[in-house]
Amino acid sequence: MSKVIIYGMPRSSLARTVRIACIEKQISFEFHTKGIPSPGAEPTPELLQFNPFGKVPVLVHDNLVLYETSAICRYIDDAFDGPLLRPVRKDKVARMEQWISVATTRLNTQIVRQFVIPMVFADTKQRNDPGFAARMKRMGDLIAHDLKILDPHYDDGWLFGQRFTIPDMLIMPMIHYLKAMPGGPEILAEVPNLDTAFKNFQARHSAAMTDPLLPDRILRTA
Repeated sequence: MSKVIIYGMPRSSLARTVRIACIEKQISFEFHTKGIPSPGAEPTPELLQFNPFGKVPVLVHDNLVLYETSAICRYIDDAFDGPLLRPVRKDKVARMEQWISVATTRLNTQIVRQFVIPMVFADTKQRNDPGFAARMKRMGDLIAHDLKILDPHYDDGWLFGQRFTIPDMLIMPMIHYLKAMPGGPEILAEVPNLDTAFKNFQARHSAAMTDPLLPDRILRTA
């Protein structure tokens, strides 16, 4: 079997999703981080040769170069033998695409980009700024609202019962970061199905193998 290469940042939740998909599919892959810029930095020439938009993750397999997380995960599921990463019924597949869209266009923006990243990179002055605190409070309230909409759909384990599927692989790494932020545990306490799903996620081999190992300066804020 020709090798699969994933390009990304170790602490990128979306790169983690792709790595989880490979592990759940039981395929070997190489994870390359060289030449991948840190968040907010200009894309490097190494990255731009694979993705002209300068974003990760990127998959390279034979002559195929593919970017966008959901497209990569669907390819991994379709191109290789192993456990299905999606439901089978057409209506459930359509519903899966709905949750993928919610995860990539809404939850990722709110949780990772507008809540976690500002929290992580805020200096002491910003953290003591009432305006910053108010923005983070508003964003936390919006996240809590959306997770309460999502929570009932996790009442049977995962979004599709006992099958751990691509949207779960997108959402759980975001929850990982949310739980490490100030106010995150309180938000999750209000969504018990999601909180249970996250605990089940942490127990999976794919979660342990891709744990971003958050630094102490992040964990101390929780």
